[in-house]
Amino acid sequence: MPKTILFWPDVYKEQGHWLPTLKWAEDLSKLGHSVKYMGIPDCEGIVDAYRDEGATSGKFPFETIFQNIYPLGYTTESHTSPNERWRPDHIWAIAYSAMGADLESLEDKLNKKLYEDAISFRNTVADVKPDLLVSGYFTSLESLLIHKIYGVKVVVTTTYLRHPSEDPAMRAIQNLMAFSPTEFFKIVNLCRYSALKESAGGPVDLLQDPGIEMEDFVKDLESFDELIPCPREYEYSHYNPGENVHYVEPCILDRDLASSASAAWADNLLQPENPEAGAQYEKLIFVTAGSQVLDYEGKARHLFHCMCEAMQAAEMKDYHLVLGVGTKLVNDHEWDEFRNMSNITFAGWVPQRAILSAPNLEFALIHGGLATIKECVYNNKKFLILPLGKDQIDNALRLRKYGIDNTVPIEKIGPKILIDAMMKLRTDRKTRQNLEKLSKAFQSIETESPGTQVLLKNLNQT
Repeated sequence: MPKTILFWPDVYKEQGHWLPTLKWAEDLSKLGHSVKYMGIPDCEGIVDAYRDEGATSGKFPFETIFQNIYPLGYTTESHTSPNERWRPDHIWAIAYSAMGADLESLEDKLNKKLYEDAISFRNTVADVKPDLLVSGYFTSLESLLIHKIYGVKVVVTTTYLRHPSEDPAMRAIQNLMAFSPTEFFKIVNLCRYSALKESAGGPVDLLQDPGIEMEDFVKDLESFDELIPCPREYEYSHYNPGENVHYVEPCILDRDLASSASAAWADNLLQPENPEAGAQYEKLIFVTAGSQVLDYEGKARHLFHCMCEAMQAAEMKDYHLVLGVGTKLVNDHEWDEFRNMSNITFAGWVPQRAILSAPNLEFALIHGGLATIKECVYNNKKFLILPLGKDQIDNALRLRKYGIDNTVPIEKIGPKILIDAMMKLRTDRKTRQNLEKLSKAFQSIETESPGTQVLLKNLNQT
């Protein structure tokens, strides 16, 4: 019997938290289930860009939430880490939505934006009627509230390689610490509002002590299945995260997401699958700092500038550089001195899947986000990691542990160092052998789709 699955990978526009779930959404859709997404206005474009060939709109419906708390453009204005970007405003919208029709009595007492977003959130859940919520690690507390208020079964997706002790329950506690004790009482009481109202037979005192500790309040999260879209082979072997944690397929999308940005240059640079006999193609070097490039803009600019200078060297005469600098930086005057170089292409949007699978891609220089690492490994491409922040250094260290030596500290780079690092990587036989071994493991488990199987198991239990 077809079921309804609602995906909510993150509150904010962190593409690495959203993209892996599209693979599972595609699998479930092909099996006849109804798939929907929800999120703030900034995130709609990610889902809408996932389209069938020739389509003018996204494959999966998107329900917009928290339009007042997080208006369009909020993520762009907030260039910080996921931990620093999180704010508690939307938690109240979810919690107050538990009051149902009684919420209308607070219209003149609540902040207008909060009131409207709480009403809208309640209506969204009522309209979708999800059998399963596939939420994200960074929305652990939000998922817990939805589970308690609406009785929806939850699977958590963790799109980075966390420490075993930093589980979703711990994440929820960290977020709850942003609230005062009386605010915590109110959140707990709102989650059980219907029962309190029935037992009280009248108005509910939301500030009464519910008699529950935070650790007990978040305990349900310990029973939810958690999907980590990365093969176990990439994780530390001594980590034992528990039976509900599943390292699954890498979730490599079968298409590049559509973009209004022109990428006509790609057709001229990427080698086709069946090139004409004798055709010559430039060897490509791809450099990216990820979708959240502005979170570490200074370091990213330094990387881009050094690579442009490197392309002036004699060793680079047979290479063409594709720089994915992001839409905010692509027209920056900093690159004016390099724009007349025929062996450099500056791009705001890049068809990354096509580039990382192109036969003529020689090197990829990346920031070390897990999603891009997985694509490089899956396609067995020579790549250097230049960690800019967040979890990127941890990702690089995992590769080194498994015999793949390809990390260059960003603070040490210069044009010559980048050239030397690429030439060393080309001749590093051990790294190439270990990378090929890891690539085969990634390709094998991607075909098996264990993450999709875990989601189907949870659907069958609803």
